[in-house]
Amino acid sequence: MRVTIVFLARAGQITGKYLVKLELPEEATIEDLLGEIGKKISKRLYRGIKEGRLVFTIIINGKPVDEPWYRLKDGDRVVFTTPEMGG
Repeated sequence: MRVTIVFLARAGQITGKYLVKLELPEEATIEDLLGEIGKKISKRLYRGIKEGRLVFTIIINGKPVDEPWYRLKDGDRVVFTTPEMGG
C-alpha cells in the first residue's frame, strides 16, 4: 500500500522533507510507519519519537490518531505536526 506523509513545522525541519510517498505492507500500523521513517527518511526523527524527546501530533486523513497500533489504509495521508500549546 502507499501512503502520503506530510512533515510540518519541526518534523519538516528535522527530516528536511515536507512531502513523501512511502510504500508499506498491507495492514501496516503507525508503529510500522515510524520504523520505515527511521530506515528510509530520518533516524533522528524516529529515535526522538521512540525515546520521548520529540512529540508530534499525528493526523490521518484530517483526524488526530494516537494509537501506535492504528492500521493504515492505502491512500492515507499522514501528517506529523507539533502539538497545539495553550498559555
